[in-house]
Amino acid sequence: MGVSTAPDVRTRRLVLTPAAFLFGACVIYAVLAASIGWHNTVLDFIGFRQTQTALTAYFMIGQPPKLAYETPVVGPPWSIPFEFPIYQWAVAAVVTLFDTPLDETGRFVSLTFFLLTLFPAYRLLGWMGICREHRLLALSLLIVSPFYVFWSRTFLIESTALFFSMAYLAAALPSVDCPRPGRLIGAAFLGGLAAMVKITTFLVFLPLVLLYLGYSRLWQEHRRKTVADVGRTGVLGLLLAVVPCASGWLWTKFADSQKALNPIGQRLLSTGDAMYRWNFGTLEQRCSLDTWETVYGHAQYAVGHGAVFGLAVLAMVLTRRHWRLFAACLFAYPMAPLVFTNLYWFHEYYAYANNILLLAAVALALVGLLECGGIRRKLALLGLVLCLASAVWRHQDYYLPIQTSNHRELEAVSRAVQEVTQPNEVIVVIGCDWSSEMAYYCRRRALSLPAWEEPSLAKMPDYLALGPYSVGAVVIRNARERYDPADVEGAIRSAGYEARHLRIDDDFDVYVIESLHAGIPEGVPVGTKHW
Repeated sequence: MGVSTAPDVRTRRLVLTPAAFLFGACVIYAVLAASIGWHNTVLDFIGFRQTQTALTAYFMIGQPPKLAYETPVVGPPWSIPFEFPIYQWAVAAVVTLFDTPLDETGRFVSLTFFLLTLFPAYRLLGWMGICREHRLLALSLLIVSPFYVFWSRTFLIESTALFFSMAYLAAALPSVDCPRPGRLIGAAFLGGLAAMVKITTFLVFLPLVLLYLGYSRLWQEHRRKTVADVGRTGVLGLLLAVVPCASGWLWTKFADSQKALNPIGQRLLSTGDAMYRWNFGTLEQRCSLDTWETVYGHAQYAVGHGAVFGLAVLAMVLTRRHWRLFAACLFAYPMAPLVFTNLYWFHEYYAYANNILLLAAVALALVGLLECGGIRRKLALLGLVLCLASAVWRHQDYYLPIQTSNHRELEAVSRAVQEVTQPNEVIVVIGCDWSSEMAYYCRRRALSLPAWEEPSLAKMPDYLALGPYSVGAVVIRNARERYDPADVEGAIRSAGYEARHLRIDDDFDVYVIESLHAGIPEGVPVGTKHW
């Protein structure tokens, strides 16, 4: 027995070594590629959303966690929660404990959650019956993906949502096969966290669980189903689907209740017409070829080149291995864009949730060729090399210029605001929509007036009347409309204040409010400066 098994163990280790070496090299490459532009601002791509997340984390630094967390960008009251803030809490905790720079810490935590996603992905591949060597080769495709290398280094919650969603999937699918109480509770808990962190990401993976539940429990077993069989399936569906969805719904209701306290936040309610159109889009949008060209255009960034998907389909036709899993990935991929059409059309980063399914489909096609052995195994290895080379090329061609471009257009105005205001004062921002960019880099609470509010100088008395909060400066961006300084100073005087005008550059003017104001009451938390 010992003599016959020893060579197998040695052979397995020898076979595993090249795969482990390649996987390790891919991890090193991904970290190095993601670290390019590490110290740049977070205005490189979709600064509106990155700074919104960063502003939330900034005002958590040194503060105890709370559900009604602050994102102080549209005036008091400051809480307008969207996602359950696991990511922001993690970033703030690291900064609080180690006094690290906030931008870099946000990138580090985001990249860490992406790397942690490899663990549930590895477990899922094992559940599929794929050997360890092939699992590592499959994960190499994910780790070098130019799309994931770039977006995993941004100050966003995407990798956190993906981690919990993948952990949910890795716990839920085995629970269907072997529904032990501990597994089911763990899967329901992870699903609940995923749904609260980002419901749009969770809903990418929920169809896979429901599909497998129906296939495994109601379709695959050809014997006649009893009432008890259907009842057990219903209980599984309740724990694996209904409980997580209910958690996401409860969090959304709580978040809406907090937004409703803010006059501007009332326009951001998930049930409002504006947010409904923004999230879901229109029927015309779903039927537009341009919409789907944009949505599917993001897919090529996952693997480097769109031709990879055609080769994957050809490989699947040749082998017919893992074809059910391959089909399930392709089935689930368009589900989220069909529901949240406008989000996927407008924001490239939303594909972070479902591009992983396309990578999984390509990996399954390659694994099928590897398992066949012979010439097909050699073709699979060649295909893997080409996929990795394509991914590196795409990153160099598309994402590298973005990473190396350091956007510092707010440096002068943010420095000026910090010099003329106190940390506990509020700034009023006109001309930047309700973007958090100015508030974040000025490190100040802000009333950043949305475009839909149609800001005007005639409303200046309302903008400066923020109750117990003292306004330290008015910041005006002259991109859409150039305001005459005399008119602005006159509007401020009409509100009962005096102002000192500072011309920063062609884009920004700062008006320092010089009247004395009552300070912020004791107990109101003020963030700590971390550059």
